[in-house]
Amino acid sequence: MQDQAIGTSYSVILGQMIRKLREQNNADQKDLAAHMGVSVMTVSRIESGDTVLDVPQMEKAAKFFQIAPQEFFAASLKAKKEAEKKYRVFQNKKEINKEPNMAMIGLAAIVGIVGAILIARK
Repeated sequence: MQDQAIGTSYSVILGQMIRKLREQNNADQKDLAAHMGVSVMTVSRIESGDTVLDVPQMEKAAKFFQIAPQEFFAASLKAKKEAEKKYRVFQNKKEINKEPNMAMIGLAAIVGIVGAILIARK
């Protein structure tokens, strides 16, 4: 992997994937939060990459979107691999913020990648 000038994190990739799926399903954060048994603030933090889903939460999110958990996880790994081709992928969002200008550029770039993967999935 080259040392790219912009980066993202796995939590941001997963969060953007969840946001795109939610929007495609015409659901709001309140709907997803109720299904997952968490607050709307938690869903917001997940979508922004500030909070990472654990396995039970991933299963609940997959069920909400009517996707097999294995398919949901596979789509998140595919999005991560696609991002790694173009961007530096950090372990978490805090690492991005240590690098100048990484957070804003990385988030904008990853939205496009995740959107393309979800559209291709249909």
